[in-house]
Amino acid sequence: MAGISLLDKTRRIETLLHNNVSSKVAFSDICRVVSETLTSYALVISRKGKVLGVGEGKDIRRIDELLSYEVGGYIDGALNGRFLSILSTQENAGLLALGFSWNTVKGFDRRSGQSEAPGGVKEYRTMITPIYIRGERLGTLLIYREEDMFDIDDIILAEYAATVVGLELMRAKDEEHKESDIRVKNVNDVLGATSPSEMESVKAVLSKLGPEGAGTVNLTKLSEETGISRTSLVNAVRKMTGAGVFMTHSRGVRGTEVKVINRLIYEQTGIKETE
Repeated sequence: MAGISLLDKTRRIETLLHNNVSSKVAFSDICRVVSETLTSYALVISRKGKVLGVGEGKDIRRIDELLSYEVGGYIDGALNGRFLSILSTQENAGLLALGFSWNTVKGFDRRSGQSEAPGGVKEYRTMITPIYIRGERLGTLLIYREEDMFDIDDIILAEYAATVVGLELMRAKDEEHKESDIRVKNVNDVLGATSPSEMESVKAVLSKLGPEGAGTVNLTKLSEETGISRTSLVNAVRKMTGAGVFMTHSRGVRGTEVKVINRLIYEQTGIKETE
Protein backbone atom coordinates (compact mmCIF):
# COMPACT_ATOMS: atom_id res chain seq x y z
CA MET A 1 0.00 0.00 0.00
CA ALA A 2 2.89 2.32 0.76
CA GLY A 3 4.11 1.92 -2.83
CA ILE A 4 0.72 2.84 -4.22
CA SER A 5 0.57 5.87 -1.94
CA LEU A 6 4.01 7.01 -3.12
CA LEU A 7 3.00 6.50 -6.75
CA ASP A 8 -0.09 8.64 -6.24
CA LYS A 9 2.01 11.38 -4.67
CA THR A 10 4.59 11.46 -7.45
CA ARG A 11 1.79 11.52 -10.03
CA ARG A 12 0.49 14.74 -8.47
CA ILE A 13 3.81 16.39 -9.26
CA GLU A 14 3.92 14.79 -12.71
CA THR A 15 0.46 16.23 -13.42
CA LEU A 16 1.93 19.72 -13.07
CA LEU A 17 4.24 18.97 -15.98
CA HIS A 18 1.53 17.64 -18.27
CA ASN A 19 -1.26 20.09 -17.46
CA ASN A 20 0.69 23.37 -17.55
CA VAL A 21 -0.33 25.05 -20.81
CA SER A 22 2.50 27.58 -20.67
CA SER A 23 5.09 24.74 -20.56
CA LYS A 24 6.51 26.42 -17.46
CA VAL A 25 5.94 24.95 -14.02
CA ALA A 26 5.69 27.48 -11.18
CA PHE A 27 7.97 26.54 -8.31
CA SER A 28 5.28 27.49 -5.79
CA ASP A 29 2.95 24.95 -7.44
CA ILE A 30 5.50 22.21 -6.84
CA CYS A 31 5.98 23.40 -3.25
CA ARG A 32 2.23 23.41 -2.72
CA VAL A 33 1.93 19.78 -3.86
CA VAL A 34 4.88 18.76 -1.69
CA SER A 35 3.51 20.60 1.35
CA GLU A 36 0.08 19.00 0.91
CA THR A 37 1.34 15.46 0.38
CA LEU A 38 3.96 15.59 3.16
CA THR A 39 1.96 17.84 5.52
CA SER A 40 4.87 20.24 5.69
CA TYR A 41 6.29 23.60 4.69
CA ALA A 42 8.28 23.48 1.46
CA LEU A 43 10.62 26.09 -0.02
CA VAL A 44 12.63 26.13 -3.23
CA ILE A 45 15.78 28.18 -2.72
CA SER A 46 18.19 29.13 -5.49
CA ARG A 47 21.94 28.67 -5.25
CA LYS A 48 22.22 32.37 -4.33
CA GLY A 49 19.67 32.02 -1.52
CA LYS A 50 16.70 33.50 -3.38
CA VAL A 51 13.27 32.06 -2.53
CA LEU A 52 11.72 30.79 -5.78
CA GLY A 53 8.69 28.99 -4.41
CA VAL A 54 6.80 28.44 -1.16
CA GLY A 55 4.25 25.85 -0.05
CA GLU A 56 2.56 26.58 3.27
CA GLY A 57 2.02 23.76 5.72
CA LYS A 58 -1.39 23.55 7.35
CA ASP A 59 -1.41 23.78 11.16
CA ILE A 60 2.40 23.91 11.30
CA ARG A 61 4.31 26.59 13.17
CA ARG A 62 6.28 28.58 10.65
CA ILE A 63 10.00 28.99 11.26
CA ASP A 64 10.61 32.72 10.83
CA GLU A 65 14.24 32.84 11.92
CA LEU A 66 16.74 33.01 9.02
CA LEU A 67 14.08 32.18 6.42
CA SER A 68 12.01 34.28 4.01
CA TYR A 69 8.61 33.23 2.71
CA GLU A 70 8.29 35.97 0.11
CA VAL A 71 9.02 34.75 -3.41
CA GLY A 72 11.93 36.85 -4.58
CA GLY A 73 13.22 37.38 -1.05
CA TYR A 74 16.46 35.93 0.33
CA ILE A 75 17.20 33.63 3.24
CA ASP A 76 20.11 34.20 5.62
CA GLY A 77 23.41 33.93 3.74
CA ALA A 78 25.14 31.74 6.31
CA LEU A 79 22.16 29.36 6.35
CA ASN A 80 22.25 29.12 2.57
CA GLY A 81 25.94 28.31 2.77
CA ARG A 82 25.14 25.42 5.11
CA PHE A 83 22.48 24.19 2.70
CA LEU A 84 24.96 24.25 -0.19
CA SER A 85 27.44 22.22 1.87
CA ILE A 86 24.90 19.38 2.02
CA LEU A 87 25.64 17.19 -1.00
CA SER A 88 22.86 14.59 -0.68
CA THR A 89 19.41 14.49 0.90
CA GLN A 90 19.60 14.90 4.64
CA GLU A 91 16.41 13.90 6.42
CA ASN A 92 15.39 14.68 9.98
CA ALA A 93 18.21 17.21 10.32
CA GLY A 94 18.52 19.10 13.59
CA LEU A 95 17.85 22.84 13.50
CA LEU A 96 20.69 23.64 15.90
CA ALA A 97 23.19 22.11 13.48
CA LEU A 98 21.81 24.31 10.71
CA GLY A 99 22.39 27.45 12.75
CA PHE A 100 18.95 28.15 14.17
CA SER A 101 18.77 29.51 17.71
CA TRP A 102 17.61 27.70 20.81
CA ASN A 103 14.45 29.82 20.79
CA THR A 104 13.49 28.42 17.40
CA VAL A 105 14.34 24.89 18.44
CA LYS A 106 12.20 25.48 21.56
CA GLY A 107 14.75 23.85 23.82
CA PHE A 108 14.80 20.48 22.12
CA ASP A 109 18.12 18.61 22.29
CA ARG A 110 18.39 15.64 19.93
CA ARG A 111 21.06 14.06 22.12
CA SER A 112 18.64 13.83 25.03
CA GLY A 113 16.39 11.44 23.13
CA GLN A 114 13.29 13.49 23.91
CA SER A 115 10.45 13.37 21.40
CA GLU A 116 9.17 16.78 22.47
CA ALA A 117 10.67 19.94 23.85
CA PRO A 118 9.77 21.17 27.36
CA GLY A 119 6.21 22.43 27.56
CA GLY A 120 4.91 19.95 25.02
CA VAL A 121 6.14 21.87 21.96
CA LYS A 122 6.76 19.42 19.14
CA GLU A 123 10.16 19.09 17.52
CA TYR A 124 10.68 20.25 13.95
CA ARG A 125 11.71 17.59 11.45
CA THR A 126 13.68 19.00 8.53
CA MET A 127 14.69 17.57 5.17
CA ILE A 128 17.20 19.28 2.90
CA THR A 129 17.40 18.03 -0.68
CA PRO A 130 20.06 19.46 -3.01
CA ILE A 131 18.92 20.35 -6.53
CA TYR A 132 21.38 19.10 -9.15
CA ILE A 133 21.10 18.95 -12.93
CA ARG A 134 23.98 18.00 -15.25
CA GLY A 135 26.23 17.89 -12.23
CA GLU A 136 25.57 21.55 -11.40
CA ARG A 137 24.16 22.64 -8.04
CA LEU A 138 21.18 24.90 -8.79
CA GLY A 139 19.58 25.24 -5.38
CA THR A 140 17.95 23.52 -2.44
CA LEU A 141 14.54 22.08 -1.62
CA LEU A 142 13.81 22.68 2.08
CA ILE A 143 10.97 20.75 3.72
CA TYR A 144 10.04 20.83 7.38
CA ARG A 145 7.19 19.76 9.63
CA GLU A 146 6.53 18.94 13.28
CA GLU A 147 6.79 15.66 15.16
CA ASP A 148 6.52 13.08 12.34
CA MET A 149 9.86 11.76 11.09
CA PHE A 150 10.54 11.72 7.34
CA ASP A 151 10.67 8.18 5.95
CA ILE A 152 12.00 6.64 2.74
CA ASP A 153 8.83 7.43 0.78
CA ASP A 154 9.12 11.07 1.81
CA ILE A 155 12.75 11.13 0.67
CA ILE A 156 11.87 9.64 -2.72
CA LEU A 157 9.11 12.20 -3.21
CA ALA A 158 11.41 15.08 -2.20
CA GLU A 159 14.13 13.96 -4.61
CA TYR A 160 11.59 13.56 -7.40
CA ALA A 161 10.28 17.07 -6.75
CA ALA A 162 13.86 18.39 -6.64
CA THR A 163 14.53 16.84 -10.04
CA VAL A 164 11.46 18.54 -11.51
CA VAL A 165 12.55 21.86 -10.00
CA GLY A 166 16.07 21.34 -11.34
CA LEU A 167 14.80 20.71 -14.86
CA GLU A 168 12.75 23.92 -14.69
CA LEU A 169 15.73 25.88 -13.38
CA MET A 170 17.95 24.51 -16.14
CA ARG A 171 15.32 25.28 -18.78
CA ALA A 172 15.06 28.86 -17.51
CA LYS A 173 18.85 29.15 -17.46
CA ASP A 174 19.13 27.85 -21.03
CA GLU A 175 16.47 30.31 -22.19
CA GLU A 176 18.33 33.14 -20.47
CA HIS A 177 21.52 32.16 -22.26
CA LYS A 178 19.70 32.04 -25.59
CA GLU A 179 18.21 35.48 -25.01
CA SER A 180 21.63 36.80 -24.06
CA ASP A 181 23.15 35.37 -27.24
CA ILE A 182 20.39 37.02 -29.29
CA ARG A 183 21.01 40.38 -27.61
CA VAL A 184 24.73 40.14 -28.34
CA LYS A 185 24.07 39.21 -31.97
CA ASN A 186 21.59 42.06 -32.45
CA VAL A 187 24.03 44.64 -31.12
CA ASN A 188 26.94 43.27 -33.14
CA ASP A 189 24.85 43.11 -36.33
CA VAL A 190 23.54 46.66 -36.08
CA LEU A 191 26.93 48.10 -35.17
CA GLY A 192 28.45 46.24 -38.11
CA ALA A 193 26.05 48.11 -40.38
CA THR A 194 26.65 51.48 -38.71
CA SER A 195 28.85 54.12 -40.33
CA PRO A 196 31.50 55.99 -38.27
CA SER A 197 29.32 59.11 -38.15
CA GLU A 198 26.33 57.07 -37.01
CA MET A 199 28.47 55.42 -34.33
CA GLU A 200 29.35 58.86 -33.00
CA SER A 201 25.65 59.69 -33.13
CA VAL A 202 24.80 56.64 -31.01
CA LYS A 203 27.43 57.62 -28.44
CA ALA A 204 26.11 61.19 -28.35
CA VAL A 205 22.54 60.00 -27.75
CA LEU A 206 23.61 57.56 -25.01
CA SER A 207 25.53 60.30 -23.22
CA LYS A 208 22.33 62.36 -23.00
CA LEU A 209 20.23 59.65 -21.39
CA GLY A 210 19.50 59.67 -17.67
CA PRO A 211 19.30 56.88 -15.10
CA GLU A 212 18.11 53.50 -16.38
CA GLY A 213 19.10 54.49 -19.90
CA ALA A 214 16.07 56.65 -20.59
CA GLY A 215 15.41 60.27 -21.47
CA THR A 216 14.13 62.72 -24.05
CA VAL A 217 16.71 63.83 -26.60
CA ASN A 218 16.26 66.84 -28.91
CA LEU A 219 18.22 65.74 -31.96
CA THR A 220 18.34 69.24 -33.42
CA LYS A 221 19.92 70.68 -30.28
CA LEU A 222 22.22 67.67 -29.99
CA SER A 223 23.38 68.26 -33.56
CA GLU A 224 24.23 71.87 -32.72
CA GLU A 225 26.09 70.82 -29.56
CA THR A 226 28.16 68.04 -31.13
CA GLY A 227 28.54 69.16 -34.74
CA ILE A 228 27.10 65.82 -35.89
CA SER A 229 24.58 66.22 -38.69
CA ARG A 230 20.95 65.78 -37.67
CA THR A 231 20.51 63.29 -40.52
CA SER A 232 23.22 61.06 -39.04
CA LEU A 233 21.60 61.29 -35.61
CA VAL A 234 18.16 60.41 -36.97
CA ASN A 235 19.52 57.47 -38.99
CA ALA A 236 21.43 56.15 -36.00
CA VAL A 237 18.39 56.28 -33.72
CA ARG A 238 16.26 54.56 -36.38
CA LYS A 239 18.81 51.76 -36.80
CA MET A 240 19.06 51.19 -33.06
CA THR A 241 15.27 51.14 -32.78
CA GLY A 242 14.89 48.72 -35.67
CA ALA A 243 17.43 46.36 -34.09
CA GLY A 244 15.63 46.38 -30.75
CA VAL A 245 18.42 48.28 -29.01
CA PHE A 246 16.36 51.45 -28.45
CA MET A 247 12.68 51.99 -27.88
CA THR A 248 11.63 55.44 -29.08
CA HIS A 249 8.60 57.70 -29.01
CA SER A 250 8.24 61.14 -30.57
CA ARG A 251 7.54 64.01 -28.18
CA GLY A 252 7.07 66.60 -30.93
CA VAL A 253 9.04 69.79 -30.47
CA ARG A 254 10.46 68.46 -27.18
CA GLY A 255 12.39 65.79 -29.03
CA THR A 256 12.47 61.99 -29.06
CA GLU A 257 11.96 59.85 -26.01
CA VAL A 258 14.65 57.15 -26.01
CA LYS A 259 14.94 54.11 -23.77
CA VAL A 260 17.75 51.57 -24.00
CA ILE A 261 16.31 48.06 -24.28
CA ASN A 262 19.55 46.21 -24.97
CA ARG A 263 22.10 47.49 -22.47
CA LEU A 264 24.97 45.73 -24.20
CA ILE A 265 25.15 48.82 -26.41
CA TYR A 266 26.93 50.63 -23.57
CA GLU A 267 29.68 48.03 -23.44
CA GLN A 268 30.07 47.92 -27.21
CA THR A 269 30.32 51.70 -27.58
CA GLY A 270 32.42 52.33 -24.47
CA ILE A 271 29.84 54.71 -22.97
CA LYS A 272 29.46 54.47 -19.21
CA GLU A 273 25.95 53.92 -17.96
CA THR A 274 24.48 56.76 -15.92
CA GLU A 275 24.02 55.78 -12.28
